[in-house]
Amino acid sequence: MQLYLKQKLSKFLFEKMPSYDWRKICERSVLTFLAFALFWKGGKSLEATWLLTFLAWMCTYVYWWSLRHTERVEGWGKPKNDPVHSILWFGMMMFVGFTVLSFLKSSTGNYGLDEVLRTGSLALIFFWVMRKSKENGKQSFFERVVHLLLIALLVAGIIGLFVYFFQPVNRFVGTFFDYRFHTDYWPNAWADFILLSWPLVAWWVMRERYFVTSSALSFVEGLLRYCVLGLIIGFLLLSYSRGAMIAFGGQIILWIVFVSLKHWKRSPFPWKKMLLNGSVTFAVALILFFSSNTLRSSFFPIQSVGEKVTFTASEGTSSVSERAQFWNQAWVLSVQKPLTGWGPYSFRFVQPRLQKGVLATSDHPHNVILKFAAERGWIAALIFLTLVLTILIKAVRMELKSHQLFLVLGLTGFLAHSMIDYNLQFVAIALLFWLMLGMLAVDIEWKSTIKLHKKLVRFFEVTLATSLLVVAVLESQGMVLSSFGRHAEARGEVEKALYWYDKAKDQNMSRDMHLSRAKILYDLRRLDEAKNAISDYFEQNKEDPRAWKRLGDILRSQREVEEALEVYQIAYELGGKYNDASIMNAHTELLMDSNQWIKLEEIKNKYTAVMKEFVDAIEHNTHFVALSPNAEAIIELANHFSVIHNRKEAPLYQVLAARADHHSKLEREKIKARPPGYLW
Repeated sequence: MQLYLKQKLSKFLFEKMPSYDWRKICERSVLTFLAFALFWKGGKSLEATWLLTFLAWMCTYVYWWSLRHTERVEGWGKPKNDPVHSILWFGMMMFVGFTVLSFLKSSTGNYGLDEVLRTGSLALIFFWVMRKSKENGKQSFFERVVHLLLIALLVAGIIGLFVYFFQPVNRFVGTFFDYRFHTDYWPNAWADFILLSWPLVAWWVMRERYFVTSSALSFVEGLLRYCVLGLIIGFLLLSYSRGAMIAFGGQIILWIVFVSLKHWKRSPFPWKKMLLNGSVTFAVALILFFSSNTLRSSFFPIQSVGEKVTFTASEGTSSVSERAQFWNQAWVLSVQKPLTGWGPYSFRFVQPRLQKGVLATSDHPHNVILKFAAERGWIAALIFLTLVLTILIKAVRMELKSHQLFLVLGLTGFLAHSMIDYNLQFVAIALLFWLMLGMLAVDIEWKSTIKLHKKLVRFFEVTLATSLLVVAVLESQGMVLSSFGRHAEARGEVEKALYWYDKAKDQNMSRDMHLSRAKILYDLRRLDEAKNAISDYFEQNKEDPRAWKRLGDILRSQREVEEALEVYQIAYELGGKYNDASIMNAHTELLMDSNQWIKLEEIKNKYTAVMKEFVDAIEHNTHFVALSPNAEAIIELANHFSVIHNRKEAPLYQVLAARADHHSKLEREKIKARPPGYLW
């Protein structure tokens, strides 16, 4: 029966519908989706991940079924070798396997499923693009990717210019923004996408020798092409990303080295040509940079290049010092769970316990290897590093063709920047990265490989693709229902929100849904139900200090004093110390209400030291802490301490409260006085 159904399905797809070329449909779908991901927030959305999962299933399924149909109908004779070498296949499958294992053992299981879906889907697309690149046609897949990127980058750049001119954000972000939230602008992610793609644009520019031809028309066309490349580089300059500019400089140096080695014995180094072409490109880039800043200055202040270079801009040296802290913290966390890590997307929850400063936290450790090591374990991290470096090193050792050289430049620049930042959560960046890596890997010769059985490879790939798709479909229902709940909660319709949350509470990737349930129920004074909601959250994630803080509030309302005090202490130690001053405030108030003056004296020095750090941060508005509820919590806590302690110490807390109040109001007035965005 099963064989009969397979035969019928194959006949339906490939015989009854001869007008459809499913391989071309898959190719066009990949290219269309790459453009969609770029234009839609850079692909940093769950819908992009879910569409990627379906795309990976479609490409995998169509490839294998069309291959079987072709072999049966056309009679290939001896099967051709699979372009995906066994080393790469085993490596990618192990990387996916350890990612899945890490999620199954995750300490923060309410998050991370999207990373599992992305990792598995991108592995399948990596296999697909290697096989696709081996197919012959009038125009190679590489060329089609380049042409798509060329158009997409120019359109995204034009959109980015409007955002840069008419919105308060002082760095160029292209299409990497979410208009719904005033903080969701991602200039470093945009810079990463440019680092990956500008060498491909350079390949398009240099494929013809326009400047050495006698034709005036060809010369003009070549000049215009270099102007286009200059615009792309100008979009990179406007991002004000110091790390990206260092990586870009490394790409230029690497390019010069490759060209020098190529011409070492064959012909003189074409330094005049490169100088002329480079001068045109960078002249256009600088013209775009300065003219854009001049226009923006009519609406909003522009960022100083000098301040950025000398680390005297608003973020100062914190971006460097905090990155060093994140790397060290990721190392410590990876050593604690070296095999499977803490789980995908767990860093944001487990890092705060190691935090060294006010709001000095992040969703990732700003290093791709340390992120994988801390979240998925060292085996997964080393597999990723080995795969990528093996492909790059083998590609460099062989005689690079023109397009391979530019693939190497894009990948190395991106990886260099990924050592100080992480942006693979953006589907547009991740998809382009694996497409480029696959197009580079397909031409590499491997000395010895284990021959894989085609049926075994097909079984595992189709099973993986189908499993990911089934999980995505099953989870999508809960995601939609919880989304209805979030919108109802935002409108203040709390009963309706609870209804939708209750319908969606069995989903695996629940994110903060149970916390929202607990908040609504707590506000309605339905304390037992609120406690049950927190219990549901703890079944997936016991590392989140926000949940412990909410549980402490519930226990405090139920007059379970000792239990509440214990829970507040857990919340403080798990990360509330530097992220949520209301935990210290609630703990202090509960001790006051229960007349535990001795314990208050014991925590005085500890809380006072943290209070001073918060006030200093508010004074400098570090990470915009002066705009957060932490300012009110610190003021209230300082007022409590000024009452509790003797008269000699009271002025200290009164001054702390006054400083926090003054600077928080000052910063908020600045925000109110700032011109609003003109687009939204």
